[in-house]
Amino acid sequence: MKTKGIFISMMVAAMALLFASCSEDDETSVDVDAENYNTEVYITDAPIDNAEVDAVFVTIADVQIDGQSLSGFEKTTIELSALTDGETQLLGDLDLNAETYNDIDLILATDSDANGDSPANYVVVDGSTKVALETSNATISIDDSVDVVAQDTNELVLDVDLRKAIVTDEANGGYNFAAETQLNTSIRAVNTLNTGMVSGSVSNDTENQDGVMVAYAYEAGTFTGAEAEENASGVRFSNAVTSSVVVDGSQEFNLHFLEANNYEVHFASFTDTNSDGTLEFEGMVEAEADGSVTLDNIEVTANNEVTLNIILMSILPF
Repeated sequence: MKTKGIFISMMVAAMALLFASCSEDDETSVDVDAENYNTEVYITDAPIDNAEVDAVFVTIADVQIDGQSLSGFEKTTIELSALTDGETQLLGDLDLNAETYNDIDLILATDSDANGDSPANYVVVDGSTKVALETSNATISIDDSVDVVAQDTNELVLDVDLRKAIVTDEANGGYNFAAETQLNTSIRAVNTLNTGMVSGSVSNDTENQDGVMVAYAYEAGTFTGAEAEENASGVRFSNAVTSSVVVDGSQEFNLHFLEANNYEVHFASFTDTNSDGTLEFEGMVEAEADGSVTLDNIEVTANNEVTLNIILMSILPF
């Protein structure tokens, strides 16, 4: 009985020590998700597919993530149309927890630009003519979410797709901001830690050598023929993740900031058929990749680039 009593006493003592050790570990352990991580926020642009547009300027009054403004942000005017082909402009930074954020607001100035001049937001056509862009709601509530991860190299990119954000409006000098719902979906938010890109060059065997070719990236399995139709806002290919004009001369295209996923790439031809400076949609382009990669299932992984050689074979009339 005495031996049994000693054994029980030793077990109680051991359990007490183990509990104390666990308590100390709990007190000293770090919850990485609860820590703040400095996060830089950039802006970039997918090109507008209209030959008449020389530049697009927007004035940003504030950028907020979960209601917090970027540190030290001041009203700034940006030529968005210059931020293509992976070019970005730093807007500011913010300390954020490692979690998913789906409350991201880009707030436009509506009275004047950063220099105090009006209009605050405008398209430049014919080299110097400004067409003011108006919106019923200055706050663009980005219809997307983005993850901040537990390390101090987070770079969030707000990718504005100008061809979705700006629509034809003859009553307003030719152009205007899209309606609120369309405008909210015209901007993607991505963390560069989770993105790769698709790039390539094309050989054009179509009969139209003067047209502008545009590459559109879709999540695999989401493209349908209806995408070539204009939606209620007058936007074609409205569900494309991003797009890239095939550069005249080099015949290259670059689809940047694609989150790791499988994608399909489609090409369309645009031509100024009536010489008015506006490109009209001509049709989809039959295309194939040279090699083992198929254009309907391209795997993109983080921090990697997929390079394609594309043969554009014929234009399928719309």
